[in-house]
Amino acid sequence: MRALIIILSGIGNVITTLPVIEILNRNNIDVDVLVSSKVNRDLLSKDFRIKNTYIFNPKNLIKGLKLIKQLKNEKYDFAMTIYPPQGIISGIILYLTNAKIRTQYTCNYLFKFLSMKLKIPIIYTCNFGLFEKLLLTHPKDINDKKHAVYLIADLLKPFFKFDDEDLNLKYYLTKDEIKFSENFWSKNKLNDKFVVGIHTGTSNKPPFKMWDFKYWKQLLLKINEKYKNIKFVAFIGPDDNGHEKFLKSLNLDNLIITKNLSIRETIALISKCNFFISADSGLAHCASLFKIPQITMFGPVDYKYIHPFSENCRVVVPDNYKPFYIPHCGFISKPYDCMKDLKPEKVFREFRDYLKDWTFMKN
Repeated sequence: MRALIIILSGIGNVITTLPVIEILNRNNIDVDVLVSSKVNRDLLSKDFRIKNTYIFNPKNLIKGLKLIKQLKNEKYDFAMTIYPPQGIISGIILYLTNAKIRTQYTCNYLFKFLSMKLKIPIIYTCNFGLFEKLLLTHPKDINDKKHAVYLIADLLKPFFKFDDEDLNLKYYLTKDEIKFSENFWSKNKLNDKFVVGIHTGTSNKPPFKMWDFKYWKQLLLKINEKYKNIKFVAFIGPDDNGHEKFLKSLNLDNLIITKNLSIRETIALISKCNFFISADSGLAHCASLFKIPQITMFGPVDYKYIHPFSENCRVVVPDNYKPFYIPHCGFISKPYDCMKDLKPEKVFREFRDYLKDWTFMKN
Protein backbone atom coordinates (compact mmCIF):
# COMPACT_ATOMS: atom_id res chain seq x y z
CA MET A 1 0.00 0.00 0.00
CA ARG A 2 1.25 3.48 -0.88
CA ALA A 3 0.48 6.86 0.69
CA LEU A 4 1.19 10.49 -0.20
CA ILE A 5 1.29 13.28 2.39
CA ILE A 6 1.07 16.89 1.18
CA ILE A 7 2.77 19.55 3.34
CA LEU A 8 2.66 22.97 1.67
CA SER A 9 3.62 24.96 4.76
CA GLY A 10 6.52 25.52 7.17
CA ILE A 11 9.04 23.62 9.29
CA GLY A 12 6.72 23.39 12.30
CA ASN A 13 4.00 21.84 10.15
CA VAL A 14 6.42 19.20 8.88
CA ILE A 15 7.31 18.29 12.46
CA THR A 16 3.69 17.94 13.53
CA THR A 17 3.29 15.43 10.69
CA LEU A 18 5.94 13.03 12.05
CA PRO A 19 3.52 11.06 14.28
CA VAL A 20 1.33 10.04 11.32
CA ILE A 21 4.40 9.18 9.26
CA GLU A 22 5.39 6.86 12.11
CA ILE A 23 1.93 5.28 12.18
CA LEU A 24 1.90 4.67 8.42
CA ASN A 25 5.39 3.22 8.56
CA ARG A 26 4.36 0.92 11.39
CA ASN A 27 1.54 -0.32 9.16
CA ASN A 28 4.10 -1.22 6.45
CA ILE A 29 2.88 1.52 4.12
CA ASP A 30 5.27 3.17 1.68
CA VAL A 31 5.14 6.91 2.38
CA ASP A 32 5.96 9.70 -0.06
CA VAL A 33 5.85 13.36 0.97
CA LEU A 34 5.23 16.46 -1.14
CA VAL A 35 6.64 19.70 0.33
CA SER A 36 6.93 23.26 -0.92
CA SER A 37 10.52 24.14 0.01
CA LYS A 38 14.05 22.77 -0.10
CA VAL A 39 14.49 23.24 3.65
CA ASN A 40 11.52 20.95 4.34
CA ARG A 41 12.83 18.39 1.88
CA ASP A 42 16.20 18.48 3.61
CA LEU A 43 14.56 18.14 7.02
CA LEU A 44 13.03 14.81 5.91
CA SER A 45 15.79 13.75 3.53
CA LYS A 46 17.38 11.06 5.72
CA ASP A 47 14.23 9.69 7.31
CA PHE A 48 14.12 5.94 6.64
CA ARG A 49 10.32 5.97 7.07
CA ILE A 50 9.90 8.05 3.89
CA LYS A 51 10.47 6.57 0.47
CA ASN A 52 10.46 9.77 -1.63
CA THR A 53 10.30 13.49 -0.88
CA TYR A 54 9.21 15.82 -3.69
CA ILE A 55 9.23 19.62 -3.95
CA PHE A 56 6.20 21.33 -5.49
CA ASN A 57 6.69 24.94 -6.59
CA PRO A 58 3.34 26.49 -7.59
CA LYS A 59 5.20 29.36 -9.30
CA ASN A 60 6.64 26.97 -11.89
CA LEU A 61 3.44 25.64 -13.47
CA ILE A 62 5.04 23.45 -16.16
CA LYS A 63 7.42 21.76 -13.74
CA GLY A 64 4.59 21.40 -11.23
CA LEU A 65 2.31 19.67 -13.73
CA LYS A 66 5.09 17.29 -14.72
CA LEU A 67 5.57 16.40 -11.06
CA ILE A 68 1.85 15.82 -10.55
CA LYS A 69 1.80 13.54 -13.59
CA GLN A 70 4.66 11.60 -12.03
CA LEU A 71 2.72 11.32 -8.77
CA LYS A 72 -0.34 10.03 -10.65
CA ASN A 73 1.78 7.22 -12.06
CA GLU A 74 2.66 6.15 -8.51
CA LYS A 75 -0.96 4.95 -8.09
CA TYR A 76 -1.40 5.94 -4.46
CA ASP A 77 -3.94 4.14 -2.32
CA PHE A 78 -4.18 7.01 0.17
CA ALA A 79 -3.37 10.73 -0.10
CA MET A 80 -3.90 13.52 2.40
CA THR A 81 -3.09 17.16 3.12
CA ILE A 82 -1.99 17.94 6.66
CA TYR A 83 -3.36 20.68 8.94
CA PRO A 84 -3.56 23.55 8.18
CA PRO A 85 -5.27 22.78 4.87
CA GLN A 86 -4.28 24.58 1.69
CA GLY A 87 -7.77 24.64 0.23
CA ILE A 88 -8.25 24.46 -3.52
CA ILE A 89 -4.49 24.23 -4.23
CA SER A 90 -3.87 21.02 -2.32
CA GLY A 91 -7.35 19.78 -3.27
CA ILE A 92 -6.49 19.97 -6.97
CA ILE A 93 -3.17 18.20 -6.38
CA LEU A 94 -4.94 15.43 -4.50
CA TYR A 95 -7.49 15.07 -7.30
CA LEU A 96 -4.85 14.96 -10.04
CA THR A 97 -2.90 12.22 -8.26
CA ASN A 98 -6.00 10.05 -8.68
CA ALA A 99 -5.35 8.39 -5.32
CA LYS A 100 -8.09 5.98 -4.28
CA ILE A 101 -8.63 7.82 -0.99
CA ARG A 102 -8.18 11.61 -0.98
CA THR A 103 -8.74 13.50 2.25
CA GLN A 104 -8.08 16.91 3.79
CA TYR A 105 -9.82 19.44 5.99
CA THR A 106 -12.19 21.82 4.27
CA CYS A 107 -11.94 25.56 4.71
CA ASN A 108 -12.93 28.70 2.88
CA TYR A 109 -9.48 29.18 1.46
CA LEU A 110 -10.50 32.12 -0.73
CA PHE A 111 -11.57 34.09 2.34
CA LYS A 112 -8.41 33.12 4.19
CA PHE A 113 -6.30 34.21 1.21
CA LEU A 114 -8.10 37.54 0.96
CA SER A 115 -7.84 38.19 4.70
CA MET A 116 -4.09 37.56 4.58
CA LYS A 117 -3.55 39.78 1.52
CA LEU A 118 -5.74 42.60 2.79
CA LYS A 119 -4.71 42.11 6.45
CA ILE A 120 -8.29 42.44 7.61
CA PRO A 121 -10.76 39.94 9.06
CA ILE A 122 -13.23 38.47 6.59
CA ILE A 123 -16.01 36.71 8.42
CA TYR A 124 -17.90 33.95 6.65
CA THR A 125 -20.81 31.86 7.85
CA CYS A 126 -21.03 29.10 5.27
CA ASN A 127 -18.61 26.59 3.84
CA PHE A 128 -18.65 26.17 0.09
CA GLY A 129 -18.44 22.41 -0.37
CA LEU A 130 -18.47 22.18 -4.15
CA PHE A 131 -14.77 21.61 -4.73
CA GLU A 132 -14.55 19.10 -1.88
CA LYS A 133 -17.28 17.00 -3.48
CA LEU A 134 -15.54 17.14 -6.84
CA LEU A 135 -11.94 16.72 -5.73
CA LEU A 136 -11.93 14.72 -2.49
CA THR A 137 -13.30 11.32 -1.61
CA HIS A 138 -13.32 12.06 2.13
CA PRO A 139 -13.52 15.79 2.97
CA LYS A 140 -13.54 16.59 6.69
CA ASP A 141 -14.68 19.67 8.60
CA ILE A 142 -12.70 21.16 11.47
CA ASN A 143 -15.08 20.89 14.39
CA ASP A 144 -12.66 20.59 17.30
CA LYS A 145 -10.22 23.09 18.72
CA LYS A 146 -7.23 20.86 19.30
CA HIS A 147 -3.58 20.53 18.41
CA ALA A 148 -2.52 19.95 14.81
CA VAL A 149 -1.00 16.56 15.69
CA TYR A 150 -4.44 15.30 16.70
CA LEU A 151 -6.19 16.99 13.78
CA ILE A 152 -3.81 15.38 11.31
CA ALA A 153 -4.22 12.02 13.02
CA ASP A 154 -8.01 12.33 12.77
CA LEU A 155 -7.68 12.24 8.99
CA LEU A 156 -6.17 8.76 9.33
CA LYS A 157 -8.60 7.29 11.84
CA PRO A 158 -11.28 6.14 9.38
CA PHE A 159 -8.67 4.01 7.59
CA PHE A 160 -6.00 2.94 10.11
CA LYS A 161 -6.14 1.69 13.67
CA PHE A 162 -4.12 3.46 16.36
CA ASP A 163 -4.56 5.24 19.69
CA ASP A 164 -3.78 8.87 20.47
CA GLU A 165 -1.15 7.55 22.88
CA ASP A 166 0.77 6.43 19.77
CA LEU A 167 1.22 10.03 18.63
CA ASN A 168 4.83 10.87 19.46
CA LEU A 169 7.48 12.93 17.73
CA LYS A 170 10.32 10.73 16.51
CA TYR A 171 13.25 12.18 14.61
CA TYR A 172 16.46 10.42 13.69
CA LEU A 173 19.84 12.11 13.44
CA THR A 174 22.65 10.39 11.57
CA LYS A 175 25.98 9.45 13.17
CA ASP A 176 27.68 12.25 11.24
CA GLU A 177 25.13 14.80 12.48
CA ILE A 178 25.58 13.66 16.07
CA LYS A 179 29.35 13.87 15.65
CA PHE A 180 28.97 17.39 14.19
CA SER A 181 27.05 18.54 17.29
CA GLU A 182 29.53 16.90 19.67
CA ASN A 183 32.47 18.56 17.92
CA PHE A 184 30.68 21.92 18.06
CA TRP A 185 30.11 21.50 21.80
CA SER A 186 33.74 20.54 22.41
CA LYS A 187 35.16 23.31 20.23
CA ASN A 188 33.10 25.94 22.05
CA LYS A 189 33.69 24.41 25.53
CA LEU A 190 29.99 23.81 26.18
CA ASN A 191 30.11 20.34 27.71
CA ASP A 192 30.02 21.56 31.32
CA LYS A 193 27.73 24.54 30.69
CA PHE A 194 23.99 25.10 30.87
CA VAL A 195 23.27 25.93 27.23
CA VAL A 196 20.27 28.08 26.32
CA GLY A 197 19.40 27.99 22.64
CA ILE A 198 17.69 31.13 21.34
CA HIS A 199 16.02 32.03 18.08
CA THR A 200 15.21 35.71 17.82
CA GLY A 201 13.63 35.43 14.36
CA THR A 202 10.35 34.11 13.02
CA SER A 203 8.97 33.54 9.55
CA ASN A 204 6.86 36.70 10.09
CA LYS A 205 3.83 34.91 8.64
CA PRO A 206 1.33 36.09 9.78
CA PRO A 207 2.79 39.51 10.56
CA PHE A 208 3.64 40.65 14.07
CA LYS A 209 4.92 37.29 15.34
CA MET A 210 8.40 38.59 16.14
CA TRP A 211 9.38 39.79 19.59
CA ASP A 212 11.08 43.19 19.61
CA PHE A 213 14.88 43.34 19.82
CA LYS A 214 14.73 45.63 22.86
CA TYR A 215 12.73 42.95 24.73
CA TRP A 216 15.19 40.24 23.71
CA LYS A 217 18.02 42.44 24.99
CA GLN A 218 16.37 42.95 28.38
CA LEU A 219 15.63 39.23 28.74
CA LEU A 220 19.11 38.00 27.82
CA LEU A 221 20.81 40.56 30.04
CA LYS A 222 18.55 39.59 32.96
CA ILE A 223 19.36 35.90 32.51
CA ASN A 224 23.06 36.66 32.14
CA GLU A 225 23.08 38.77 35.30
CA LYS A 226 21.13 36.29 37.42
CA TYR A 227 22.81 33.02 36.51
CA LYS A 228 26.35 31.82 36.14
CA ASN A 229 27.61 28.94 34.05
CA ILE A 230 25.20 29.81 31.21
CA LYS A 231 26.06 29.89 27.55
CA PHE A 232 23.74 31.19 24.83
CA VAL A 233 23.72 29.63 21.37
CA ALA A 234 21.82 31.83 18.92
CA PHE A 235 20.45 30.39 15.68
CA ILE A 236 20.16 32.72 12.69
CA GLY A 237 18.17 31.61 9.67
CA PRO A 238 18.48 32.82 6.06
CA ASP A 239 15.52 35.20 6.49
CA ASP A 240 16.67 36.66 9.82
CA ASN A 241 18.11 39.88 8.43
CA GLY A 242 19.63 42.18 11.04
CA HIS A 243 19.64 39.58 13.80
CA GLU A 244 23.39 38.96 13.76
CA LYS A 245 24.12 42.68 14.09
CA PHE A 246 21.68 42.92 16.99
CA LEU A 247 23.13 39.92 18.82
CA LYS A 248 26.70 41.17 18.42
CA SER A 249 25.64 44.55 19.81
CA LEU A 250 24.84 42.86 23.15
CA ASN A 251 28.58 42.30 23.75
CA LEU A 252 27.97 39.06 25.65
CA ASP A 253 31.13 36.97 25.80
CA ASN A 254 29.05 33.87 26.53
CA LEU A 255 26.96 34.20 23.35
CA ILE A 256 27.76 31.99 20.35
CA ILE A 257 26.12 32.85 17.03
CA THR A 258 25.44 30.15 14.43
CA LYS A 259 24.38 30.84 10.87
CA ASN A 260 24.48 29.31 7.39
CA LEU A 261 23.79 25.84 8.82
CA SER A 262 21.60 23.26 7.14
CA ILE A 263 18.31 22.51 8.86
CA ARG A 264 19.58 19.10 9.98
CA GLU A 265 22.77 20.60 11.42
CA THR A 266 20.62 23.16 13.23
CA ILE A 267 18.43 20.41 14.67
CA ALA A 268 21.52 18.45 15.75
CA LEU A 269 22.78 21.45 17.74
CA ILE A 270 19.36 22.18 19.22
CA SER A 271 19.20 18.57 20.43
CA LYS A 272 22.12 19.27 22.78
CA CYS A 273 20.71 22.44 24.35
CA ASN A 274 19.49 22.38 27.94
CA PHE A 275 16.81 24.98 27.28
CA PHE A 276 15.35 26.82 24.27
CA ILE A 277 13.67 30.21 23.98
CA SER A 278 11.91 31.42 20.86
CA ALA A 279 8.89 33.21 19.57
CA ASP A 280 6.50 31.18 17.38
CA SER A 281 8.92 29.68 14.86
CA GLY A 282 9.90 26.43 13.19
CA LEU A 283 12.95 26.09 15.43
CA ALA A 284 10.71 26.04 18.50
CA HIS A 285 9.16 22.89 17.04
CA CYS A 286 12.65 21.49 16.44
CA ALA A 287 13.30 21.75 20.19
CA SER A 288 10.12 19.77 20.87
CA LEU A 289 11.57 16.85 18.89
CA PHE A 290 13.82 16.12 21.87
CA LYS A 291 11.46 17.30 24.64
CA ILE A 292 13.90 20.06 25.52
CA PRO A 293 12.46 22.41 28.17
CA GLN A 294 11.47 25.52 26.30
CA ILE A 295 9.62 28.79 26.36
CA THR A 296 7.71 29.71 23.22
CA MET A 297 6.10 33.12 22.92
CA PHE A 298 2.80 33.52 21.11
CA GLY A 299 0.84 36.67 20.40
CA PRO A 300 -1.18 36.88 17.17
CA VAL A 301 -1.70 33.15 16.54
CA ASP A 302 -4.11 30.85 18.38
CA TYR A 303 -1.43 28.61 19.89
CA LYS A 304 -3.85 25.83 20.85
CA TYR A 305 -3.61 24.52 17.29
CA ILE A 306 0.10 24.82 16.65
CA HIS A 307 2.25 25.17 19.78
CA PRO A 308 5.30 22.86 19.97
CA PHE A 309 4.05 19.37 20.72
CA SER A 310 5.84 18.70 24.00
CA GLU A 311 4.89 18.55 27.66
CA ASN A 312 8.11 20.49 28.33
CA CYS A 313 6.97 23.49 26.31
CA ARG A 314 5.80 26.47 28.29
CA VAL A 315 3.72 28.80 26.14
CA VAL A 316 3.95 32.42 27.25
CA VAL A 317 1.45 34.96 25.92
CA PRO A 318 0.84 38.69 26.44
CA ASP A 319 -1.42 39.85 29.22
CA ASN A 320 -5.04 39.96 28.06
CA TYR A 321 -4.11 37.49 25.32
CA LYS A 322 -6.61 37.48 22.46
CA PRO A 323 -5.29 35.95 19.22
CA PHE A 324 -6.40 37.47 15.95
CA TYR A 325 -5.20 34.72 13.61
CA ILE A 326 -6.26 31.06 13.27
CA PRO A 327 -4.24 28.91 10.83
CA HIS A 328 -7.25 27.59 8.89
CA CYS A 329 -9.26 30.82 8.98
CA GLY A 330 -6.83 33.69 8.55
CA PHE A 331 -7.50 36.91 10.47
CA ILE A 332 -10.53 36.66 12.77
CA SER A 333 -10.15 40.20 14.12
CA LYS A 334 -8.17 43.30 13.28
CA PRO A 335 -4.41 42.62 13.52
CA TYR A 336 -2.21 44.72 15.77
CA ASP A 337 1.28 44.51 17.29
CA CYS A 338 0.23 42.40 20.28
CA MET A 339 3.77 41.11 20.97
CA LYS A 340 4.62 44.52 22.43
CA ASP A 341 2.32 43.56 25.34
CA LEU A 342 4.48 40.56 26.23
CA LYS A 343 7.06 42.05 28.58
CA PRO A 344 10.54 40.58 29.23
CA GLU A 345 9.78 40.34 32.95
CA LYS A 346 7.04 37.79 32.31
CA VAL A 347 9.27 35.61 30.13
CA PHE A 348 12.09 35.87 32.66
CA ARG A 349 9.78 34.73 35.48
CA GLU A 350 8.93 31.62 33.49
CA PHE A 351 12.63 30.91 32.96
CA ARG A 352 13.42 31.55 36.62
CA ASP A 353 10.59 29.28 37.75
CA TYR A 354 11.99 26.46 35.65
CA LEU A 355 15.44 26.89 37.21
CA LYS A 356 14.25 27.40 40.79
CA ASP A 357 15.51 23.98 41.83
CA TRP A 358 18.82 24.34 39.99
CA THR A 359 20.61 26.05 42.88
CA PHE A 360 24.05 25.65 41.31
CA MET A 361 22.99 28.05 38.55
CA LYS A 362 22.66 31.04 40.89
CA ASN A 363 25.36 33.60 41.54
